[in-house]
Amino acid sequence: MRLRLPAGFAARLAVATSALVVVVCIAQSWLLARHDLDHVRGYLADRGRSLADQVAREAANALAQGDVDGVQRLVDQARAASGVIYARVLDRQGLLLAAAGQRPATAPRGTKGVDRNAPSEVGAEVWEFRAAIVRAGLATPSAALGTAAVGLSLEPLHGLQRRRLTMAIVFAALSALIGVLGAGLLARATTRPLRALVDAADRISRGDFAARVAEWNRDEVGRLAGSFNAMAESLARSRDALDEKVRELERANHLKSEFLATVSHELRTPLNVILGYTEMLAEGAGGTVTPAQAEMIATIDRYSRNQLELITSVLDFTRLSSGKVSLNLERFALAPLLAEIQALQSARLRSPDVALTVTVEPEVAEIETDRVKIQEIVRNLVDNAVKFTEAGRIAVRAHLAEPGRVAIDVADSGPGIPAEDIEVMFDAFHQLGASSTRGTGGVGLGLSIVRQLAEALGGSVSATSRLGEGSLFRVLIPCVAGPEAADPGSSATSALDAAARNATASRRRARSMRAVRGSPAVRAPKP
Repeated sequence: MRLRLPAGFAARLAVATSALVVVVCIAQSWLLARHDLDHVRGYLADRGRSLADQVAREAANALAQGDVDGVQRLVDQARAASGVIYARVLDRQGLLLAAAGQRPATAPRGTKGVDRNAPSEVGAEVWEFRAAIVRAGLATPSAALGTAAVGLSLEPLHGLQRRRLTMAIVFAALSALIGVLGAGLLARATTRPLRALVDAADRISRGDFAARVAEWNRDEVGRLAGSFNAMAESLARSRDALDEKVRELERANHLKSEFLATVSHELRTPLNVILGYTEMLAEGAGGTVTPAQAEMIATIDRYSRNQLELITSVLDFTRLSSGKVSLNLERFALAPLLAEIQALQSARLRSPDVALTVTVEPEVAEIETDRVKIQEIVRNLVDNAVKFTEAGRIAVRAHLAEPGRVAIDVADSGPGIPAEDIEVMFDAFHQLGASSTRGTGGVGLGLSIVRQLAEALGGSVSATSRLGEGSLFRVLIPCVAGPEAADPGSSATSALDAAARNATASRRRARSMRAVRGSPAVRAPKP
């Protein structure tokens, strides 16, 4: 079973301090009890040796005079001493001469230590002390007349041991209790300022910059509280200044979006007129066109269309960046829309070795969404594929990816996209390779517009690619778009739809003018 520590810092501090106090109290109690027991043990040993030596000296005098009764009296006197269990005198052959008290039947279990005068344990409750009986002036072992033995009771030692153990337990318990209470109070006093700091920090993280911490005293914690309050005041001032800067940036961004939308829209109108007149001139509306004039007119037409595409991309991105997207929901067939894109893009293929195909699966009959935005999404993806595919195929395929969602795949056999660019290629102004970008043109807004339009329709866009094998872009959108639509109040919001529909109207006007170009009464309209 794994021991789990408390989660709070205060609880952990209290537990650690309490454990330390308990260990110190137990160790101190054990040391004190051990010291007292050693003291009593030494006292008993000294007393036993002293009694044995006294009996041996007096017994030597009695035996020298042949006074056996005197030896018995000595033994009886020794037995009468406090704590003595028995006393005996043995002759040099070990035969008992005199005895008082009952010696336990258990044989001695050895001496304590290496001293010959050290006690021998007789049972569990008796120490036996022995002393040689020698005549005065003859201290050699061969001159010994016998041995005096005194048995001393260990009950005082055991009683003291029990008392000391009880006292140690009580002392350790009381000390541990006091230590635990003190540790708890210390932990509480230590962590109270920290909890206040944590609460204030949480309030600031939730945006309440008015949170402050009380400065209790002038120690380190008090200085920390003061520094925290100063930091909170600085953050509050910075937040106010930042909010003001954000409002200024929002106003500037709004003005920028309005300006770009207006300028882009106004630039499209003369470019559409230029393209219309260019088509008329190329078809001979102003007279016979020489080959040199036709080449110049084609150049004007090509660069005018490039400029129109750049302006359209800026207009689209400006409108989408405003965060307001209006939806014009209608039910329409997807096949004619893709066929129209195929017809427009086929003329822009960079090489006759590139084939552009469109396939609409039978299960995808009609969808209900914004037709202009779907057209813009597919046009941008096909235009991107046309730019980077010099040979091979470009295939557009619409199919039902899952119930209620249609997928439009645009696959090409171009050079492919590096793996590190897959995640960032949908960012605004991101272009894949500087050299290839210079060769193909554009400002890096097409894929960003595709992603924002797909998300506005409730869908998503993804890409897979392998270098040298081409790329596959998949747009996944609902078959029926949601009814919610953004507020189209500003010009930046409505500019894209208006521009797309104005471009269609301009192309229709140009075709009408070409139809009557043979009439002498036809004059070029003023922009």
